[in-house]
Amino acid sequence: MPVRRPIDDELQELHALLVEMADLVDEQFSNAMNSVISGNIGDASEVVERDDEVDALELAIDRQCERILALHQPVSRDLRMLIVAIKINTDLERIGDHCKNVAKNAKYLTKAPEIFEQTSIAEMADQSRTMLREVQDAFLERDTLKARRVLAKDRHVDRMHRETFYKLIDLAKETPELMEAVGHVITMSKALERISDHAKNIAEAVVFLMEGIDIRHKQVQDTTDGGRGASVAGA
Repeated sequence: MPVRRPIDDELQELHALLVEMADLVDEQFSNAMNSVISGNIGDASEVVERDDEVDALELAIDRQCERILALHQPVSRDLRMLIVAIKINTDLERIGDHCKNVAKNAKYLTKAPEIFEQTSIAEMADQSRTMLREVQDAFLERDTLKARRVLAKDRHVDRMHRETFYKLIDLAKETPELMEAVGHVITMSKALERISDHAKNIAEAVVFLMEGIDIRHKQVQDTTDGGRGASVAGA
């Protein structure tokens, strides 16, 4: 039978696992982009290989959440923390997958580095990573203002992705010999856009943790609850 510890200790361990996973994902992101920009295929391969570490942490966090739920039946803020941990865990694992996908594209771009000069890929990467770091700070500091700032930045990344997509389509039409490389850059741009989306999801989870308010899909909630946003008892 598992040893029963105070719920605060169990939640602290859960918190530590989430921080460890966020740090690893941030490192994966940095290494993936560096491998693409530098053309270092060895670094790209390391990112792909280390994705297993991200997956292992995802499983460890899931098990810790299950343990807390089974042994302590948490309520109120503790229950919210558990819900948020599950959400953040999923988003971090998916960010890790996108980092792996970015790294996999590195080998296809070594012969066409000039493509980056005609896109917003570098700026998108900087913005997405900034969002990831800021949302980690928001979670650590329980700062909803920082979390809400991340939400605003996601729209900027979405706009850059759209602009990059159309620029790359035009480039492929003008220089068909670059079509394969263009396809991989489009894939990379989409991965960066999705990373920013997951950072936004984590920011929404931080707001939910601290305020007990679900701010996702506001346009849907406005039609069902008068714009108040979904809330949880015991906030």
